[in-house]
Amino acid sequence: MISEFTISRLVRSKLFRGEHLLRGKMKVSRSHTIPLLWSILFPAVGIGIYFLVYWNWSTLPEGIRIADEPTDSPVFVAERAHEYLRTLTSQGPRVVGSNANEVFAVDFLVNTVNSIIQEAHASNLITVDVQEASGSYFLDYKDYPITSYYRGVQNVVITLRKRDDRQFSGRYLLLNAHFDSAVTSPGAGDDGTMTVVLLEVLRQMAQHNLGLQHGVIFLLNGCEENTMQGAHGFVTGHPLAANVSAFINLDVAANGGREIMFQSAPEFPFLMENYEKFVKRPYANALAEEVFQLGLVPSFTDYETLSNVGKWPGMDIALASYGYLYHTAYDAFETISQDTLQHIGDNLLPLVMGLARSHELFNIEQFRGSPATFFDFMHLFKIYYNESITYVINLLVAVVGLGLIAGTIVMMIRMEGAKLTKILFESGITLIIQTLSIVVGAGVCVAIAAVADAANRSMSWFSTTWLLFGLYFVPFVACLVLGPWMYLRFRKLEYLHNQGRILLFLHAQCFIYIALLVTLTVGKVRSAYLFLFPVIFHSLTTILNMIVKFKLHIWVYIQLIGQIIPVFYFCSLTVTVFAVFIPMTGRGDASTNPDLMMALFSVLLTLLLVGLSVPLMVLLRKIRYFYILLGAIFLVTVILIITPIGFPFREGTSPQRYYIFHQQRNFYHQNGSIRRSHDNYFLYPQDRHTPHYLFNEVPVWRERAQPIEAECDEELYCGFPLYINRYHRQRQNSYWMTSLSQPIFPDPVNLRLLEKQDLSPTVRRFRFSIEGPTLMGFYVSPLPGHSLKAWTFSEQIPPSGTPWNGQSVHYVNYVQAKSRSAHEFYFDIEAPTTLTEEPVVLLSIHANYMYHEQYRTEEFQDLLRQMPSFAHTVAYPNYLENREF
Repeated sequence: MISEFTISRLVRSKLFRGEHLLRGKMKVSRSHTIPLLWSILFPAVGIGIYFLVYWNWSTLPEGIRIADEPTDSPVFVAERAHEYLRTLTSQGPRVVGSNANEVFAVDFLVNTVNSIIQEAHASNLITVDVQEASGSYFLDYKDYPITSYYRGVQNVVITLRKRDDRQFSGRYLLLNAHFDSAVTSPGAGDDGTMTVVLLEVLRQMAQHNLGLQHGVIFLLNGCEENTMQGAHGFVTGHPLAANVSAFINLDVAANGGREIMFQSAPEFPFLMENYEKFVKRPYANALAEEVFQLGLVPSFTDYETLSNVGKWPGMDIALASYGYLYHTAYDAFETISQDTLQHIGDNLLPLVMGLARSHELFNIEQFRGSPATFFDFMHLFKIYYNESITYVINLLVAVVGLGLIAGTIVMMIRMEGAKLTKILFESGITLIIQTLSIVVGAGVCVAIAAVADAANRSMSWFSTTWLLFGLYFVPFVACLVLGPWMYLRFRKLEYLHNQGRILLFLHAQCFIYIALLVTLTVGKVRSAYLFLFPVIFHSLTTILNMIVKFKLHIWVYIQLIGQIIPVFYFCSLTVTVFAVFIPMTGRGDASTNPDLMMALFSVLLTLLLVGLSVPLMVLLRKIRYFYILLGAIFLVTVILIITPIGFPFREGTSPQRYYIFHQQRNFYHQNGSIRRSHDNYFLYPQDRHTPHYLFNEVPVWRERAQPIEAECDEELYCGFPLYINRYHRQRQNSYWMTSLSQPIFPDPVNLRLLEKQDLSPTVRRFRFSIEGPTLMGFYVSPLPGHSLKAWTFSEQIPPSGTPWNGQSVHYVNYVQAKSRSAHEFYFDIEAPTTLTEEPVVLLSIHANYMYHEQYRTEEFQDLLRQMPSFAHTVAYPNYLENREF
């Protein structure tokens, strides 16, 4: 029996006015629900915000023409940079070692700089030289470490400083970009775009007296695509390297859009301070930096070399959105707009000038500090604060958020006369239901991803990104609503009606955000800032609603309006996440299901976008229509997935990538006689649908191809010449078939054993001479019980890669860019007992002919002509020579 006092309090309540009781149970009137129209209006507003954010994200400044260039101040001119790019890409791919890279590109860059020097202001001193670098270093990649050894790599090194030594500090800011390109790619985006941007930045700075305190080095390096050897050559071999204070690395993994500053030196926050101060249209956040530095992005740039080997602090800036054409033949001049160049130049030019005037570069160690939290809002402005302030802000926001949740509960108790224990119990159950809804929703999305993959329909969103909305966003939203709806439907309360109970669900979701905020903050994860948005704005709406005493319906509108700014930010984050990561799935790991990653991204982003608004859908008068709408969207999406709309790849815009090599493999006995010899084609996988789509389209592959796994126990690293050792990781998804023609090798491998010398009873030295193409790989594998003690390629012996049949495997990535003379090398092998004439080591030479398209056989050309139209194929001959010594 409910007392008259309780009835009178319910009637007077601002929060629950309109209720009445019937036989001791609460009956909710229509006034406690919200119109069905909200089920359409709410998503429509959200989608509208998303498209507004996308428009803002994709809108770039118009490129400035040469005719409109001002003369009184430095202004980046996109038209001139665009003409530089036209010339740079005119000879096709610039693969290291090719004439296009070593002669044409170097001559173009040097001549362009010389013309800039002639027009320079008299106060500026500009120099240009071509460095020819040789060296080696170790890359400690998991399972497949690399000793990178290079000869004759060319860098174009330009310096700009004040002519008067009294006005020059002796310190330099280094700007780095690479002018070489990937095989088959003209490299207009990667990294021709940043190369020509630097030329125009140099020109603008050279023509004005800018009062710079420090010099600027423009390093245009000629070998990044092959283990970042050009940057290493500068760091270890150029005399000016000792005078570098900081650097900016500029790279590209896309064709247009905005450049993102995705990592910097966290211990030198002055870099971010200058970025915030000088960059006009910022695009940077701590989340991207942490994701990249944790190795979650499968990419490496010169930043690692300049930072780890040079020990300099720096920033890594790159175009990274919608990189479907990255490292393909479609990365051509026509794909780069003047607007893209203008956007990069408008940001980079003032940043470089600001750093070249900064007092920090005199002695950067004085400005070492703690990692900063930073992010931009809609590319309009940037927010930046140091580690101490991060702790204060995050924990203060968490405390205030918890206090307001507690205050709301107290307000409920005072206004309704309910017992504290009942409200706390209800709050705890609500938190459990909300958490379970999230977990179940994530599980449903993961299950959908698994089913899509099992049905061979994974990556349906690769070219049609909006399919992700119906495939993963909609089911997760349905689960977020289902938990609260079922709980309210099957558990009735006399002291609290639905609007009050939904308020508890919103508080439960905010509590989850607060828990994540505090946990990440204590763990020193700067990406915790993401949870500031929902907590701060939910707290603000809670304060406003407490002022109006949660007036019926009014509080709902206040809650929704308060989510607008967070939705804007998280829509921007959603655009960035999918624009960066979706294209990566087309050049990743064939053994993993990419839909799992997209499902989890969708869950996280949906939770951030609508976690504090979706529970309100429970208040819909006819919620079944809401579920009918969601079900219809999901059903239509599934239907579209099995139509051509859901086919992942498109010709020319989002192609499927294939690597096909025409190979010759020769295996020798110790006495020099041939043990095995094969001519074959090798298929290296790049995505989840290799080789299925190829087998469907090209009968010869379907009929003749076989997995390479059968070879992997018989021969070192499967006995196929691989461009780089980590290709061995994909051995379970790689295929080969016999070739009727022998590949043609313009620079055949000539390996000669020059000398065999016993240094001790158990140590034998083998000295060789080798000739061959630009890029080769050496695999040195001592037989079981034996070990590698010394070699030419490094002072210390690096750890083995993935062992083969109990043998260690040491890999050398060998490049000879400009120099092609015979090269001598040695290695020393130690035996467990006194040496005999029995074999002690395997040496496998892999040679790659990456820019020799004119030497393809007719059979090879015919095989490539059969490739499907949606495919992009990297194709070249390579050679293997395997010998025992």
